[in-house]
Amino acid sequence: MVDGRFSRTDAAALIDAVNKAGARRLFVDFDYQRRKGDTGLELVAAAVRRMGDRVILAVSTRSAPGKDHLVTYFPDPVFGDKARRASIAWEYEFWQVWRVPLMYETEGRLLPSFAAVLAGKSADKPGNFRIDLTYDPRSIVEYSADDVIEGKVGARELAGKDVIFGPTASVLDDRHYLPGHDLVPGAYIHLIAGETLRRGDPVDLGWIPGLLVALCAAFIGLWANASRSFWIIALATAASMFVAKFFLATMLVTLSIGTGLIFLAAIGTNVSRTSRRRSAQRENPVSGLPNFEALRSQESFGSATVVAAKVVNFEDLAAFIPGDGIGKLVEQVTRRLQLASQGTTLHHDLDGTFAWLVPYYQHSQIEGQLAGLAALFNAPLTIGELRVDVAIAFGVNDEFEGSNAQRLAAALVAAERAIRTRSLWTKYTSRQKEDAGWQLSFHSQLEDALTGGDIWVAFQPQYEIATHRLVGVEALARWTHPTRGPIPPDEFIVQAEKSQDIYRLTLFVMDQAIRSAAQLRERGIPINMSVNLSATLLDHSDLVGTIRVMLTAHHLPPEILTIEITETAQIENSRQARQTLAQLRRTGIRLSIDDYGTGQSNLEYLTEIEADEIKIDKRFVMTMRDSQRNLEVVKSTIDLAHRLGAVAVAEGIEDADTMALLAGLGCDVGQGYHLGKPQLFSELAATLSASPQNRTA
Repeated sequence: MVDGRFSRTDAAALIDAVNKAGARRLFVDFDYQRRKGDTGLELVAAAVRRMGDRVILAVSTRSAPGKDHLVTYFPDPVFGDKARRASIAWEYEFWQVWRVPLMYETEGRLLPSFAAVLAGKSADKPGNFRIDLTYDPRSIVEYSADDVIEGKVGARELAGKDVIFGPTASVLDDRHYLPGHDLVPGAYIHLIAGETLRRGDPVDLGWIPGLLVALCAAFIGLWANASRSFWIIALATAASMFVAKFFLATMLVTLSIGTGLIFLAAIGTNVSRTSRRRSAQRENPVSGLPNFEALRSQESFGSATVVAAKVVNFEDLAAFIPGDGIGKLVEQVTRRLQLASQGTTLHHDLDGTFAWLVPYYQHSQIEGQLAGLAALFNAPLTIGELRVDVAIAFGVNDEFEGSNAQRLAAALVAAERAIRTRSLWTKYTSRQKEDAGWQLSFHSQLEDALTGGDIWVAFQPQYEIATHRLVGVEALARWTHPTRGPIPPDEFIVQAEKSQDIYRLTLFVMDQAIRSAAQLRERGIPINMSVNLSATLLDHSDLVGTIRVMLTAHHLPPEILTIEITETAQIENSRQARQTLAQLRRTGIRLSIDDYGTGQSNLEYLTEIEADEIKIDKRFVMTMRDSQRNLEVVKSTIDLAHRLGAVAVAEGIEDADTMALLAGLGCDVGQGYHLGKPQLFSELAATLSASPQNRTA
């Protein structure tokens, strides 16, 4: 021993002691290399040469410092040619040793492994085999090198046996993880691998059989068409594959089941996801009631009448009620509706819409049932400390033709119409069927109307209330259909937003408005031009650039244009929307909040838009003389606009008394039929050009 370490002199002495003890073979699991000034290597080499061909020297292959490839270290030539060379290389899988080479090719030479030499096996090409992991490393007999050198271990223990001379101390690097075991010395792995080969020739079936078994199990499970059945089959198959793997391992047959298990897990995950999706498709997660998909998929409705109920402004309620209050709202609405369903199943969709079937023998009672329900909803709902007024509208379809889906859709269309017409309920009619057909072909009809001139722009004047001086006009889209006649703006604008045609329509109105404002300016009438813009368009990155091009093309200063952000959709809290608003202001375009007091108009809305003006919705203005509450809303909105440095604009002025009341409240600008109706540009231009006096109301 030198400095407490096993020196090469000691190694030479040990080899001689093993040789003297009559060992069958000695496997030297050290890769001795010549170091400068080291005279001990010759002693080891001499001992090896004395043992002749009964010595097997290790050829190691490993990564070397400073190099990006494996390096093989052959024994020094001083060891002579009689001693055999064998590889001690192997590869790791998940930091463990599962397989070792039978034959290993390195630097153009095909070498047997220690295990192959131990078992007397060979092959004519490189290849690996799976170790039999059932061996217990604790059964391996280990002797101290010092005891062998000192003669305490000799012929009685070693004669006629294969001996491996290698490091086993825990402080040395030659320790490796063996699956199912702790760290073991490399020499142990060589011995276990050699014993594996002595038992027979290992067979590796690979991953294909396991995958085929998984495929068959998946096919049977999917054929069962039930998530629970699939998982029972899949788990039974996985357990069988594990049992087969360990059983075959005892016969030196390796079966890889990982691919098959991953396949089963992937298919099972998809089956579970599909099952959950089907369940979600047939049940409302808020109320737990079956949804419309469940209603559509049941047997034909036959002679039953379909009744649909829609909570009016459900989206507004959902946004207003805090926390889980919307769930409590739905729960209370459900309880009241179940009084009308009278034993039939109530179905609930996600957007505050309900439906149920009324048997034929109860048809005569439908109107009374709906009237009774309406009376129930006259009482407010109590949600926590809130008292919420909820309105509900009904649609009825008693036609016997069509599929379940068509009849349900017809009842929903009737309910929508009841909301628009402020009716308690409406019945689906052939006229509504025509309306549905028109909506389905809306895109193409809009294109035809824009190119054919059926859609045009009307202009309504705006006057300064204090001086009765004309200060601007608002551009309004109008549609005169060749067969349906005038279509209400609210109807086709909402449909345009649903069908994603609002951008095309807005650009048409914007171009006409800018062109008209430029023509008025050329005639010496530099009044402001207002154009409505749906908040949904603020996410268009090219919107501001397109408006700039229009302004430049018509030589109109941007400060002449006011863009009114309409309330048909809430401004998304998106980066693009905020950038669009900022770019419009930097361009010099004025911003206005339209219909303030309805829809999404609230204090949060004011923080999203740094408005130059606030327009008070006509519903408040038209009723302010008869309603003290609405008068207070108008008054507070005017004060709020002035505090924010914005202009207050009142819509819906239809008489002189309202005009005078607004003047007393300090409202800045007004518009309405009392001041001027929407008119063609030619009519407006002729009126304004006739005399300067016509520019006052």
